[in-house]
Amino acid sequence: TRRYMSNVHGALKVFSCRDGVIAPSHTIPLPPARAPQRKAEIPAGIAVSPDGARLYVCGNLSNRLVEIDAATGRTLRTFDVGVAPYDVVLAGGKAFVSNRGGRRPGPGDVTGPAGKGTRVRVDPVRRAASEGSVSVIDLATGGATEVLVGLHASALAVAPGGRHVVCANASSDTLSIIDAARGEVIETVWTKATPAELFGAQPNALAFAPDGRRLYVCNGAQHAVAVIDWDPD
Repeated sequence: TRRYMSNVHGALKVFSCRDGVIAPSHTIPLPPARAPQRKAEIPAGIAVSPDGARLYVCGNLSNRLVEIDAATGRTLRTFDVGVAPYDVVLAGGKAFVSNRGGRRPGPGDVTGPAGKGTRVRVDPVRRAASEGSVSVIDLATGGATEVLVGLHASALAVAPGGRHVVCANASSDTLSIIDAARGEVIETVWTKATPAELFGAQPNALAFAPDGRRLYVCNGAQHAVAVIDWDPD
């Protein structure tokens, strides 16, 4: 009965959906990011809990995942994640968050600007983010781990049955397949038809077939959809 949309001005737009009619309802503000050059948050990916009671929103500027009461719009908890969180999915009582800029920089890391005063680990040769990552948050305890994936981690998808989470690595032309229970990458898959193809498929969106036997991948720079057999067993 509701649809949620991220708004670059620091809020979620909420729409009602009844009898096939979608209409504006209200706005849910996010906590301020308080970045050096911008106060308002930049929300990105959104996930809704199975019972519809909670929203999980990527704070792309503050590098946090925000948990919100869907009925009241009140912020319940925030979780620190990596740099520039992009998408979030829920599986097995955990939230999986893709971080386009990878882990937060540490002392001695080579860094560059990630926007509005924030910093990101960079490859000094490529002059771009040097890694991507997925933060795995246990929603019962609040504990978190982080697993490295490919460059510019973007879209996420949960496989039917919930055993695996797939992350599209836009600047590596690969998918990282994560065991949802262990929070570990178990396989990396090319999204190009052959390794001989020119680099730059840029996978950036994912969808599973209803029967779980195919995974569809948008290769953004190829203007194409890759169709991948899905048989994790």
